[in-house]
Amino acid sequence: MGTFEEFGKRIDEEISRLKKINDFESFGKHVDEDLARLNSFVKKEVAPEAEKRTAEFLREVSKKLSEAASKLEARKAARSSRGAKSQKNPSIS
Repeated sequence: MGTFEEFGKRIDEEISRLKKINDFESFGKHVDEDLARLNSFVKKEVAPEAEKRTAEFLREVSKKLSEAASKLEARKAARSSRGAKSQKNPSIS
């Protein structure tokens, strides 16, 4: 069964379920059930994937920050070494 057919089937199921709502109490019960299903879906399906992608992103950012810090340290070391040479031999400046 294709995705479109599955979607259509789910819509039909939801419509038939909604037709069974007769009063406000039933409506509230159905809303509570739907919220529980949504909450379960988010916890089981959405959150794990989001956590996985977030962890990958943070690892990439961490690597880039380490590279940037190394470049800054190398630039500082190069300036320090030039400064030390010019202090030893002030006539070179």
